[in-house]
Amino acid sequence: MADNRGRQPPSAQGPQQALKDIEFIKELISRNKRKVDESPPYLLIWGTYVMIGFVGMHFDMSVWPNWYWAIGAIAASALTAVAGIRQARRSPSPASEVGAFGWMFWLPFLAVFLTGSFLLFSGIVRAEHASFLWMSLVGVAYVSLGPLTGRGTVVLGLWFIVLAIATRAFLLDYQFLVLGLLGGGSLVATGFVLLLRGKAR
Repeated sequence: MADNRGRQPPSAQGPQQALKDIEFIKELISRNKRKVDESPPYLLIWGTYVMIGFVGMHFDMSVWPNWYWAIGAIAASALTAVAGIRQARRSPSPASEVGAFGWMFWLPFLAVFLTGSFLLFSGIVRAEHASFLWMSLVGVAYVSLGPLTGRGTVVLGLWFIVLAIATRAFLLDYQFLVLGLLGGGSLVATGFVLLLRGKAR
């Protein structure tokens, strides 16, 4: 006969497993809240990057884009690294857990920049279509991050997609100004709102 000593009956295992599942879900929710709460530096950095870049293109399409986007990406990446290091030092969580949220808010910009640059310089995408493609891809990336970061990034992503389509369809002559102020500006505004909300807690 099998030794059943130490084993709990199925009726006892059910409630215990349910409690474990509930605790696991609570832990996931808590981690996601920390990720969103610590996102303002990345939103401010990359929102400013987008805003200055597009607004500058409205006034200069010949020289400005050739040097700003590359140099700006390097500067924004350096500031992102500094922000991530500072957050990791002051967080009580393990370093591996703290570093997990950083890429969720800034890596889409860097990935889209590299992809867009290749498409542009290879001639696959024309220069006048680059801004629509760039903003749309960032929007798709942010929507895809929804399961990890919550509905906030989904709303931002959908906003980018709608803004890119509306700008391309109705405001083509002012596309860079609109995408800079309403696209990059929305990231900066979101960063400030989350920053103030975090200080108010």
